[in-house]
Amino acid sequence: MENISLILSDLDGTLFRNDKSISGFTKQTIAQAQKQGVLFGISTARAGVNAVKFLDGINPDIMISNGGGLVTFRGAKIYSCEFSVEEIRTLIDATFEICGKNAIISVDNERGLYSNSKEELGDKFWTYNDFSDFNEPCMKMCIETLDKEKVTAVASRIGLEQIDFLPFSDIPWYKLSKKGATKEKAIDALCKHLKLSPLQIVAFGDDFNDIGMLKLCGKGIAMSNAIDEVKAIADKICLSNEEDGVAKCISEILKL
Repeated sequence: MENISLILSDLDGTLFRNDKSISGFTKQTIAQAQKQGVLFGISTARAGVNAVKFLDGINPDIMISNGGGLVTFRGAKIYSCEFSVEEIRTLIDATFEICGKNAIISVDNERGLYSNSKEELGDKFWTYNDFSDFNEPCMKMCIETLDKEKVTAVASRIGLEQIDFLPFSDIPWYKLSKKGATKEKAIDALCKHLKLSPLQIVAFGDDFNDIGMLKLCGKGIAMSNAIDEVKAIADKICLSNEEDGVAKCISEILKL
């Protein structure tokens, strides 16, 4: 690959340890890479306003959040792709019709993460909403189900050609987003903005929504704890998220 200009890392199952913490060694390694002039970015399905609450000690140059629906470079928005108010309303209503009135869903946008769950969704940074009158554009919607047929029926209400939907490997949920709100589409927009080639990027990931990113970038690295589908397309497999795999691989690649 060409000279490395950018390192991108997923969060859950990748940069995060299982308890959502980031080790001191990882924080130090990222800072050293940035001092050498290499940009560091996060690429996550989490809402940006949620993700930043876990990054104490890390100052990413780039944030690809909301599954690729939002990209910022040093705080400035450079790309956004979202469902309109009408589209997200259609998807919400279709979910309750097809999956039942007690279906659990979440949606996120630039302002926050919202859910009708009365239980914690893995962490505490979300706002309760029963979605009876929700009327904000959103970058991502998630449904608590593994029934692909039902999710397909929901997505078809605004057109399957407009929606990208994937399951999560570690939780029984499906993610729905616009076709342009994927990590690889976000990276395309980022590269145009920064005048970089994807070949200059090293990317780390572990789950279904990381596959396109790892295939696009010059070096796509899977965690040893990644799902088999990710490992199968990766250029390299590093140590697990519990073993500081991202940081140790960065240190090796950059000879820190």
